[in-house]
Amino acid sequence: MKLTDITYYDLLTKYHNKDNLEDIVFDTQYPKVESKTDFGIVFGGISMIPYRVQEALRLYNEELIDKLVLTGGIGFLNKDRKTPEALKMREYLLNHSVPDSDIIVEGKSRSTYENIDLFLQILKNQYNLDDTSFALITSDFHIRRCLLMVRKLLDNDALLCGCGAKDNITDINSWYKNSYGKRLILKEALLLCHYAKKGIIDNLDIKLTR
Repeated sequence: MKLTDITYYDLLTKYHNKDNLEDIVFDTQYPKVESKTDFGIVFGGISMIPYRVQEALRLYNEELIDKLVLTGGIGFLNKDRKTPEALKMREYLLNHSVPDSDIIVEGKSRSTYENIDLFLQILKNQYNLDDTSFALITSDFHIRRCLLMVRKLLDNDALLCGCGAKDNITDINSWYKNSYGKRLILKEALLLCHYAKKGIIDNLDIKLTR
């Protein structure tokens, strides 16, 4: 079944069991960060500190990432209405000995789509992105949406890999054990179906059971 064939009503009534939601939301086969990568893109949002940024720091310290791109402004749900998410992550990395010369900040975006659109604009203005490699660093549940959006917005064959940070609340091994995780994963499934219908991401084939 295609993402565009799944209605919101179906998600809420027929396909809301654990296996179906995991098949829609979680990408378990994306390429992992295993060799030197030009840019590590760290997405703001929930779990950015410590989980996402710690994964970025680990990959950087293991010399698997050359430069870190921090993306996230003051989103619609941010309680802090003064400090962009990217600046908070920058401060964390500076405090953990990452040189400022290896950090690129995008601090205006308010959504995942804006994260990607704006950081790509910044990089295209500063670098030749032909044959460039990107590692997308975000929460476990968020990696599929990010990879699909970047593929849609990139106009070349850049190499993409990912790193899904686990927080023991929303990741694939934990989300179904708590009410917050259940709400978040259902919301993510709804968003993926919505974006496929809008043509913002590719229309994936999903194997669902009643």
